[in-house]
Amino acid sequence: MKIIFAGNWRAQIELRLKQLAGNRNLAPIFVPLRNLVWTVIAIRNFLKPQKPYRAPLPVISVGNITVGGTGKTPFVNWLSHHLVKIGHKPAILTPLSRNADEVREHMDESLSKSGMFMVLPGRDRVTNIKRAIEQGATVVVLDDGFQFRSLHRDVDIVLWDATSQLFTNNPFLREPLSGLRRATCIVMSKADVLSEEVQKNLKQKIERWSGQGKVIAAFGYEPAKIKTSESDSFQARKVLLVAGVANPNYFLVTAQKAGFKTETIICFPDHHFYSLSDVKLIAKIAESEGVEAVLTTQKDAVKLHEVWQSEIPLLALKVKLKWLWGENKLHELVEHALL
Repeated sequence: MKIIFAGNWRAQIELRLKQLAGNRNLAPIFVPLRNLVWTVIAIRNFLKPQKPYRAPLPVISVGNITVGGTGKTPFVNWLSHHLVKIGHKPAILTPLSRNADEVREHMDESLSKSGMFMVLPGRDRVTNIKRAIEQGATVVVLDDGFQFRSLHRDVDIVLWDATSQLFTNNPFLREPLSGLRRATCIVMSKADVLSEEVQKNLKQKIERWSGQGKVIAAFGYEPAKIKTSESDSFQARKVLLVAGVANPNYFLVTAQKAGFKTETIICFPDHHFYSLSDVKLIAKIAESEGVEAVLTTQKDAVKLHEVWQSEIPLLALKVKLKWLWGENKLHELVEHALL
């Protein structure tokens, strides 16, 4: 597989540093910087202790302990749909701006289901929870809430990317692994790339840090739909992959599951905003590779369609959650908090 790092020079440096930091042998080089960040956060928390606001409705937090790429956005959408299905009106609270990738995904998902849940972006989530109550919300889903100290939550769900390295020198940890003990439960995402035996071993390792019985479920993703700007289906099989996500390797695996053949992937930084020069680069590589189409993630497609000026079809791979085990246990935990 040919990997091409793209974007401006800063973006390429960022991508290459992330690749180095993901190497277990080289990761300790980045640990001092990570520890410095932890220290600053710990001092801030000590100097500015906060009494969490307790909302008059259930709050379910979905977060992580690693930096990016755990699958929070599709999980939050799945959880919101489940809450609607059992008769609730959920409100998703996210600290991001209205134009952020994840917020646009939440809003698109809500609109596709006739606005079945509301999305309130912004850093002042205590104010937003009051707005949600005024608009008739019966439950709040706190997106990226594990490190948010200003709001009491009834359930604290932490996602662990099953493809991430579980070791104390992991430079992508937001906080020490011992922080997992604060979680109500841990759900393993992208676990479909692991065998059942490896899933079991990872579950045991996580529970050494979080506490026995905390890991309750695991899921992966499966292709749901291929979308183009013209239609919802396309028969291309040889494609060029383009991804501006934290874990492009998993996107490659998912594309192969959908039956696509590819020899090259162009990696942009996570949350990259595409320019015309990016489109020209993608089109040039696609032509040289002799592919039938360019295949990207649903998140990237939203931004690429705004600047796409190539005759080569641009496809978006939409995915859905596929539960491997523990879905019913997660349902019970969430529904108990709503009583």
